[in-house]
Amino acid sequence: MKTMYIEKMDKPKLAIQKIKIEGDNCKIYLNLEKERNIKKSVNKLLKNEVANVVLSKELLENQNLINALNASNINVFDGRWLEKHLSIQILDYIVQEKNIKKEETEIAITANQITDFSIEIIKCLAKQYKKLTAVTNNIEKLRKIEKEIYDKEGILIVVSNNQKKSLLKAQIILNVDFNKTVLNKYRINENAVIVNLEGDMKINEKRFNGINVNDYEIEVGREEIIWRKNMKKFKTKDLLEAHLYMKDTFSNVCKKIRKNKVFIKELYGLNGKIERFS
Repeated sequence: MKTMYIEKMDKPKLAIQKIKIEGDNCKIYLNLEKERNIKKSVNKLLKNEVANVVLSKELLENQNLINALNASNINVFDGRWLEKHLSIQILDYIVQEKNIKKEETEIAITANQITDFSIEIIKCLAKQYKKLTAVTNNIEKLRKIEKEIYDKEGILIVVSNNQKKSLLKAQIILNVDFNKTVLNKYRINENAVIVNLEGDMKINEKRFNGINVNDYEIEVGREEIIWRKNMKKFKTKDLLEAHLYMKDTFSNVCKKIRKNKVFIKELYGLNGKIERFS
C-alpha cells in the first residue's frame, strides 16, 4: 500500500506545477480552501494509487480535505491506531506525572466491543492495578475473561455496567470505544483523567473538572526510522504510525515501540494537558 506525505506550499515555482510528486512526498501549491482544488488533489493521489497519507500539521486543520480523502477510501494517518498500542505507556505517563501510586489508583476501562485488543489491555491492567473496573454492555462475554484472570493470576477485577456507580470513583478512565452519547450516560468522577482512544470526546457534566485527553504527541529515541528532510512539518505520532502500520499482534507492535524507544511527550484535550516539557 503506497503512502504519501503531503505538504501545502505557498506559491508554485512554475505556473504548471500545481501538484508536485517527488518520491513519497506530495507538494500542493493549490488553494485548498476551494472545493475544486481539493478534488484535483485527491484525484491526483488516486491516479498514483495512494492508499495512505500523512498530512502536514497545516493540512490537518483542513477538515474538508480530510473528509474528501476519507470519502475516496484514502486512509489518513492520525495516530489513533498507534495510540491503542501506546495505551499502557499513556497510563503509566499519567500515573508518573500526577505523582500517584498504581496500587492506590482506581482505574476503569470502557469497552463495548470485546475484541482481542480490549481483552489484552484488560489483562495488562489487571496485573498492574489492584483496583480495576471493566465497564461494558457485553457483561457475559467479559465474565469469562474475569474468571480467566482470577484463575490464572489470582487477580479480582470488577465487571460492571452500572451507569451511576461504575465510573464514579475511577481516577483514570481508558475509554476504548464508548461514543459521546454512551459515555455521557454515566456518572463520572469529576476529577478523573479520561483517555479517549477513538478521538474527540466532550463530557457534558458541568461539574467535570478533570482532564479529558483527546490527543497526544510522542518523541522517538531512534529518530532515524522516521527521519525525512521535512519531518518538522508533520506530527511525530503520524510519522511513526505510518512507519509501523501493518496487521500484527498487539504484543508485536508494542515490542517494536519499545525497540524504537518511543516515549509520550504530552497529552492534551479539554480542561488542560499533561506534559513533561511545560
